[in-house]
Amino acid sequence: MEFETKRLASEYLDPGLGFERRELLFELRRDPLTGHTSRVLPFRRRRISGSSITAEVIEESRKSCPFCPEAISGSTPKFTPEVNSEGRLRRGDCVLFPNSFPYASHNWVTVLSERHFIPIDGFSRELLLDGFILSQEAVLGWTGSKKVQNWVYSSINWNYLPSAGGGIIHPHLQVVVEDFPTVSHRAVLDGLRRYREEKGSFFWKDYISEERDRGKRYLGRFGDIHFIVAFSPRGVLGEIIILFAYREALEDLSLKDWGDFSEGLLRVFNYMKNKGVESFNLSVFSGNSDGVKSWVYGRFCPRVMFPPWGTSDLNYFEKLHGEVICIVSPEELCEELRSYFS
Repeated sequence: MEFETKRLASEYLDPGLGFERRELLFELRRDPLTGHTSRVLPFRRRRISGSSITAEVIEESRKSCPFCPEAISGSTPKFTPEVNSEGRLRRGDCVLFPNSFPYASHNWVTVLSERHFIPIDGFSRELLLDGFILSQEAVLGWTGSKKVQNWVYSSINWNYLPSAGGGIIHPHLQVVVEDFPTVSHRAVLDGLRRYREEKGSFFWKDYISEERDRGKRYLGRFGDIHFIVAFSPRGVLGEIIILFAYREALEDLSLKDWGDFSEGLLRVFNYMKNKGVESFNLSVFSGNSDGVKSWVYGRFCPRVMFPPWGTSDLNYFEKLHGEVICIVSPEELCEELRSYFS
């Protein structure tokens, strides 16, 4: 398996060194599956902001929050009677209902708790498990009732806090079921097809074996759920890839699988808390097409803002050029994070 790295350099006369010549080194990395490229600039690593969620912001947002217990019944949509007679699905403290602002034909919200704000180190295994299981039940209900072969592209997604694009502070997931893959998922399926044609084997299985043998980016596993730091990350602070080995669809995941996944996430949350990183994006992808077999996989990216102006970690390179500038090497991230998986 090829992990392509191109090492580059740039020179200038540095005013901080009396205009002496200075050379900076960086890497251009190419993802072995999709061809996605990242630029790893470890010299850009700098202080990130502390929590941007103050007690005042939390209290003010609570006043108009549609997901809090006193408002959720009257402020959130219900399913139509032919879809669900009770209007909403529930498990523990979690509630699932249609998205008020859908971006897909079947787009649902899973509110994770009655608590309006949960810090990143305040989530429990049970809370996460209930939220993921409830989201899976909604997917099962839809795909099972429709019995339409093409409705196989589902995902469970999480924007945690406004700095990651979360429009509501109250913790919640978003679930999507479609009959076509997103651009990102399509690139993965195309990569899996190419790999099978060129190598005659299954990429995900080879990928786990390769990363475990190399030992530079493999974090660990809980049951059949593997956590690996991405070679070509999609986030400024890196990316973690989660592989649900031998599970070809969200519908295949067991209660134990979700528990193992949740356990791994809690380890990542603890690491982030200790690093002062509070926000993230998470997506879990499911779906095969045109005879291309995949496993369920997830992508996890920490999100930050940079002081003193609250500068976004997204810029023109990612939004307009389709590449990512990462300020921490994946191998360094793995070294820091691996102890949390011991």
